[in-house]
Amino acid sequence: MKVNGQHFRTIWLHPTNSRVVQLIDQRFLPHRFVVEEVSTVEQMADAIRQMHVRGAGLIGASAGYGMYLAAIEAGPSRTGSISAKEFDARLTEAAERLKATRPTAVNLAWAIERQLTGMAKAKTARE
Repeated sequence: MKVNGQHFRTIWLHPTNSRVVQLIDQRFLPHRFVVEEVSTVEQMADAIRQMHVRGAGLIGASAGYGMYLAAIEAGPSRTGSISAKEFDARLTEAAERLKATRPTAVNLAWAIERQLTGMAKAKTARE
């Protein structure tokens, strides 16, 4: 969409901080244009649950970005690496949390499963 002549996607990574997802908070449209910053799985789950994002495609994309944030949250800590088993457990927990936001949303479940499948193929947490 264009706002004041500038093109915006409905959801995107922050241009200078890859740990932040930005999205257009659709609750305010068409009267106000509000960009929300999301940096945790819980914030993304709230955004989906509270309908900050609307429409099957955007809900699915938001869930995909939610899993991206889950991987960042679950990744190696400052004090050292976590085991692959612990990493997978954290991702599974995040997936369930996101799926619970809109249990009948097919695109949401599809995006989460696609992310889990891709992450399962990785050999390291960094991948």
